[in-house]
Amino acid sequence: MLDGGLSPEEAIQADRNGRTGLMVACCHGFENVVALLSRCPFLDVNQQDKEGDTALMLAVQAGHLRLVNLLLTYYAGVDLERRDQRGFTALMKGALRDRSECVAALLMAGADLTAVDPAQGKTAAEWAVLTDSFHTVRRIRQLLRRPHAEQFSQHFRPEWPALPGLVAQAQAQAQAAPSFLERLQAIWSLPFLQSAPQEGGVLDHFVTVTTSLASPFLTTACHTLCPDQPPALGTRSPSVPELLAPASAQFCRASQAGPSCLALSEAQDGKEEKGGGGQMGPEPGEAGLDGTGSR
Repeated sequence: MLDGGLSPEEAIQADRNGRTGLMVACCHGFENVVALLSRCPFLDVNQQDKEGDTALMLAVQAGHLRLVNLLLTYYAGVDLERRDQRGFTALMKGALRDRSECVAALLMAGADLTAVDPAQGKTAAEWAVLTDSFHTVRRIRQLLRRPHAEQFSQHFRPEWPALPGLVAQAQAQAQAAPSFLERLQAIWSLPFLQSAPQEGGVLDHFVTVTTSLASPFLTTACHTLCPDQPPALGTRSPSVPELLAPASAQFCRASQAGPSCLALSEAQDGKEEKGGGGQMGPEPGEAGLDGTGSR
């Protein structure tokens, strides 16, 4: 076995397919390697192997959600609509293999849900239906009902929308006397626990509130660079290098506009020498020893 758990046979097969180190890491789930390769400025993240697969396609096909998020977040210029030799995009490949969470990550990153393959002319959602990818079909329908992540916007209001209606319904039921049939149903009905939280219910809202920008768990730990542009279905989200480039450029311009620390230090030393009444100023070593120096 080679480093990372890759056997020699798998390494030879990867070399025959024309795969780079990033492709092999995405195919086998080497998260540390993918994270380190994001710092390489000469790496082409959209390079394709002999079958036309990119690193993103291989990560989606294998179902490595963390690697998909790493590629979408820390690799600038990732082509979501790059196609393989059969004309399939990464979104279509994820739908064919029922990688529902990877499909959701691609859609929220800006993948085109209306794109069709050249052979059959079907979208990713249609391929998911044809291949019985039920989890992917359900996930796509959920995203279509709620295409905007409003909790990541500063305009999000943490109030539960269904609360006033439920309070009014409870008050009406408390004032009205239950009938004999309703009492009988309440006695003989058995409550069944749901395996998943109800969409739009109290647990769903609790998760939304605790992960929003208004949550005290996030306001003290992070600050978003795009407060007015929350993630949305079909909208391309910029990567971290693309977000940090304007911020770093602005910081450099601000630092160049102001006086440098060296200039301030020289000006301060000149004032001390002039205001010393003809006496020699302290030596650099003496200022550090007695603690009375101005540096």
